[in-house]
Amino acid sequence: MPARDKRDQTNMIRPNRHRNSWLGILVLMASLLCFTCSSGSSDSGDTTTQSTPTSPPVLSETPLPSKDERLASIGDAVSKIRELPFVDKADVMFVDAGLLAETRAKGLENAEVRADIVDSERLLKLLGLIPLSSNLLEIEARLLELSTSGMYDYELGVLQMLDEGDEVSVKQEAVYSHEYTHLLQDANFDLSELYKSVNGDSDREMALQALIDGEATFVESTYAAQNISVDDVTDLVSVDPKDRAVLQGTPVFLLLSLNWPYSAGYAFANATWQHGGMAALDAVWRDLPETTEQILHPEKYRANEFSKIPLKLPDLTTILGDGWIVTAEDVLGEAGISLWLEAFGVQNSVAAQAASGWGRDAYAVLTGPNGGSAMGLLIEWDEPNTDSVEFSSAFEQAMSTAPMFTKLLNKNVTVDSWDGPAGVLSVALDGITGDVGVVVAPTPELSELMLNVLVTE
Repeated sequence: MPARDKRDQTNMIRPNRHRNSWLGILVLMASLLCFTCSSGSSDSGDTTTQSTPTSPPVLSETPLPSKDERLASIGDAVSKIRELPFVDKADVMFVDAGLLAETRAKGLENAEVRADIVDSERLLKLLGLIPLSSNLLEIEARLLELSTSGMYDYELGVLQMLDEGDEVSVKQEAVYSHEYTHLLQDANFDLSELYKSVNGDSDREMALQALIDGEATFVESTYAAQNISVDDVTDLVSVDPKDRAVLQGTPVFLLLSLNWPYSAGYAFANATWQHGGMAALDAVWRDLPETTEQILHPEKYRANEFSKIPLKLPDLTTILGDGWIVTAEDVLGEAGISLWLEAFGVQNSVAAQAASGWGRDAYAVLTGPNGGSAMGLLIEWDEPNTDSVEFSSAFEQAMSTAPMFTKLLNKNVTVDSWDGPAGVLSVALDGITGDVGVVVAPTPELSELMLNVLVTE
């Protein structure tokens, strides 16, 4: 999975935050004109009454609010919608596009972040989710250059907005309502501490990201629904041609992963609000979702359903031989598995259903002599006799349509194998537990040996 740690800063590594802003608010109403006139009469002794000429109408124009006043009113409205206070004045900086892009890209300069990207790149290449020729760091850098109108930096507590002149555009209003929600989240729940609490578990990190971005999208949509003009929609959904070219060249799995916290997180926030209003959302911040499964199934969050004990993999280095070491260990989670299938062409609803029986999982990425790499993944299911079969069927469908994989004939009929760009990918069901094992290794023989350690046939 792409690294999603502290460098995110709510959108530092989520460049599609504003590209897909589809909601905005109504532009300022024209000033009302107040016409005043006076009339009178004079008695000159004539029997004819003459009217006194009236003065020309006096036009009184109501001044338009300044940019600061307009943004302050948006912030007040967002605070009321979310029912969260912010007692201080928002620290808002107006910057040019270059400085905004530079700020967003700073996260990629961190050595720990770069190491995480290397690990993610190795995993994605083993699974065939990005081409072997790809450089994930370069891909993320290009994505961070996409057009955006603003961002909230939780480490500095600063909301940066693109300087577009004295007026506030419709897109800026939508962006500001989203980013101001992040400011409220930080002020009331301390985003820095929350990120620290989930660091090291990608599934929990992704669940937190979904809560952060999903709630902000929920508030943004509520704010926009109260003020939106149909005429403004075109401006909000327009995509810069340069951005479109970058997106078209980005691997599907990365695009799906970037969008997931907004779409799934919005659904979670909406379901939580429907269940108990803003107080229910407040309670979620005090008791974070443990897994992406809980984000996808809010009823499982409310029931506190998740595996309390992490899954531990057996030692795979003994199978691969001298010189092999484990370089990364993590969790894919229900969302990661679903997006994996979808990236290989499985219909969204089918992929979601195939992953929905997820119980827990663990994977390890290994490196060896001469630049070799391998990985082992074990997935446990809620209902082993049905969920594992459902996943296996969808996985077979995915692999049959993935152009980078070629099906191999195995002597062992309980194992399915494909020749892929980074090695031989094999999958098998545990005949006793119903667990699913997935491995990638340099040779078919090593692939099957690794599976034998993970599952019992």
